[in-house]
Amino acid sequence: MKKSKKYRNVFKCGENCKISKDAIIEKNVILGNNCTIEGKCHIFSDVEIENSTIKNSVIKTKSKIINSYITDSIISENCTIGPYTHIRNNTLIDNNCKIGNFVEIKNSKIGARTKACHLAYIGDAEIGEDCNIGCGVIFANYNGFEKFKTIVGKRVFIGCNSTIIAPCSLKDECFIAGGSTITQNIEDRELAIARNRQVNKQSFYNPYLENFKRAKIYFGTDGIRGIYGKDLTTQLAEKVGNAICQIKENVKIIIGRDTRTSGAKLKNAFIQGAIQGGATIYDVGIVPTSCISYLTKTLNLDYGIVITASHNPKEYNGIKVFGNNGIKISDSEEIKIENNLNSQIKKSNGKCLNLTKEVSIYEKFLKSATNINFQGLKVVLDCANGASKTIAPKIFKLLGASVQAINTKGEINLNCGATHIEALQQNMNGADIGFSFDGDADRVIMIDKNGNIIDGDKIIYLLALWYKKNGFEIKKVIGTILTNSKIEELLIQEDIELVRTQVGDKYIIEEMLKSGKTIGGEQAGHIIIGDKHITGDGILTSIILCSILISDPIFFEKCLKVQLYPQANEEVKTKNFKAKTVLESENIKKAILKAKNFGRVIVRPSGTEPKIRIMVESINHSKELAKQIKEEIEKVVDKMV
Repeated sequence: MKKSKKYRNVFKCGENCKISKDAIIEKNVILGNNCTIEGKCHIFSDVEIENSTIKNSVIKTKSKIINSYITDSIISENCTIGPYTHIRNNTLIDNNCKIGNFVEIKNSKIGARTKACHLAYIGDAEIGEDCNIGCGVIFANYNGFEKFKTIVGKRVFIGCNSTIIAPCSLKDECFIAGGSTITQNIEDRELAIARNRQVNKQSFYNPYLENFKRAKIYFGTDGIRGIYGKDLTTQLAEKVGNAICQIKENVKIIIGRDTRTSGAKLKNAFIQGAIQGGATIYDVGIVPTSCISYLTKTLNLDYGIVITASHNPKEYNGIKVFGNNGIKISDSEEIKIENNLNSQIKKSNGKCLNLTKEVSIYEKFLKSATNINFQGLKVVLDCANGASKTIAPKIFKLLGASVQAINTKGEINLNCGATHIEALQQNMNGADIGFSFDGDADRVIMIDKNGNIIDGDKIIYLLALWYKKNGFEIKKVIGTILTNSKIEELLIQEDIELVRTQVGDKYIIEEMLKSGKTIGGEQAGHIIIGDKHITGDGILTSIILCSILISDPIFFEKCLKVQLYPQANEEVKTKNFKAKTVLESENIKKAILKAKNFGRVIVRPSGTEPKIRIMVESINHSKELAKQIKEEIEKVVDKMV
C-alpha cells in the first residue's frame, strides 16, 4: 500500500493493508502484512498490528495485536491480543492484559493484568484485575429467554474446561478447579471443585494465589524506601501523591516527616502531586510516624503520609502510607497506587493547610496513656536526631520525670538511636532507665539501670506478663520469625501462644487485628500495644515501661533477667534491592543447611535496604555459623554486576 500524507507517521506498513479514511493512526505504529483498519478506529502510538482486522475500535499505546479480529471495542495500553482472538460488542480490555490462542470475548470488561488463553469464551462478564482464565473456560449467559451477566473479582483463577453459568459472582481470590460447572456464587478465597456438581470449600489456603499476586515494584515491607535522588526522587513522590487521588474523590491527607534534609523536598513534591489531584492536604511538620497514624484515625482522614526512612542513614528516605484506620495500607492497596503512577489527574480544588496545632491531640494521647506520676524517675532519651526530639522530652517532663535528652541537634541516626544503642549506654550517668528511638520514633530499645540492653523480644515478654498480672486476657502475643525461641517457651509456660509473622510491623498488626487487641512486636523495637494504639510507637512504649517500673520494680527486673538463646546477626550489602537470587547458590544453601543442624536459621533479603540479613540462633557456634553463611553470600555478591 502507498501511504498517503495522512498516514505519513505510520512507521511501517506491510503488504495487502487497507486503512479506512476515518481512521486515526498515530506515530510509530507498525502495520504488518494483511492488516485491515475499518471504520472509525484510533490506533495510538507504538502499537504493532500483524495480520489482523480492527473495526470501529481503539487500540492504545504499546499494545500488540496478532492474527486477531477486534470490532467495536477498546484495548488499553501494553496489551497483547492474539494469536487468533475475536473481541467484539463493546468490550473493554484494561492495561497490561494478555489474551490469546483462540479466545473469544464479547460485551465484557476485563481488568488490568488479566490473562485469558486457549479456547476460552467470555461473554457478558466483568472480570477483575490480575485474574487468570485457563484453557477452554466458557461463560454461559443465556437461558433461552434472557441474558445474564457474570461478575468476577480480583485475582481469581479459573481452570481448564470449566463452565460459568450466569447469573453468579465469583469473589476475590477464589479458585475454580478444572472441569467445574459453576451455578452459584463463590465467596472470597473459596475453592470450587467437581465436574457435575459444584462444591465450595471455605477459607482455603492456596499457595498458588500467593505467587499469583503481582509483585510490588516500589513498595517494600515498610512503604517506599531508597536512596534519595536515585531510588526515591521528587518525581516519584509527586506521582505517588497524584496516584492516591485516583483511588478516591476529594481525598483528605495528613502529612508529616522526619528531620532528613531531603524530607522537605519530597514532602513538597508529594503535596504538589496530591493538590493537582484535587486533594486537601494537612501538613503537621516534623512528627513521629505514630503521630500521623493516630491523627489520621482520630481526625477521620483518608490517608496519612510520613516522609521518612525510619532507622536508615541520612542518604535514604521513604514514603509510609496509612489508611483511614491509622494502619499501614495493605499490599493490594499499595499495588493500586503503583498501578496509577503512570497516569495523572488534574483538578482545580486541591489545597494544602497548616495543621501543626493538631499535634497537641497526639501529645495529650501520650500523656493520658498512664495515670502514674514519674516524679523522681531519672530518664535518658536518645532521640536519634530525629522526629522524637521535641515531643518525647516534652511528654516525659510533663509526666514528672527528670529528663536528659541526647542527640537532638545532629545528623539523623548517625552513631545514635536504636541502631547504635552504645550512644545511650555511654550517657546513662546513673539514670533509672534509658530509651533509644530511631529516626521516626516507631522503634525503641531500652537500657536498664545496670546498662543492660533490652530489645523488643524482652519488651513484649514483659508487657504480656504485666497485662496478664493486671487481669487482662492475653492468649496470644504476636512476634516474627526472628523472635527468640526462649521467649516462645517462656510464654507457653504462662499459657500464652506466640504467633509468628514475617518481618515487618505491618504484618504483626495484620495478625493482631485477626486475634483481637493484644501485644505484638519485633526484636528491632517495633512494639504495638493493642489496647492503646495499633501501630508501633516508641514513645508510648517507653511511657508504659516506666509505669511498670514505678508500679512494681521487682516484677520489672525479674522479667528482664530471663536469659535468651544466643543469636548471631550478620548482614551483606548487595548492589541493589533486587539481589534476591543470590540465595539460590548451592554453596549458600549448603552453609544454611549446616547451620540448621545446630539451631534456627533465618536468611532473608531486607525489605528496607539493599542487604541480605542473616540470623543464627544456637546454643553453640551461632557466631561462627552466621559468619560462614555471610562469607558464602559475599562470594556471590562480589561477582554481581
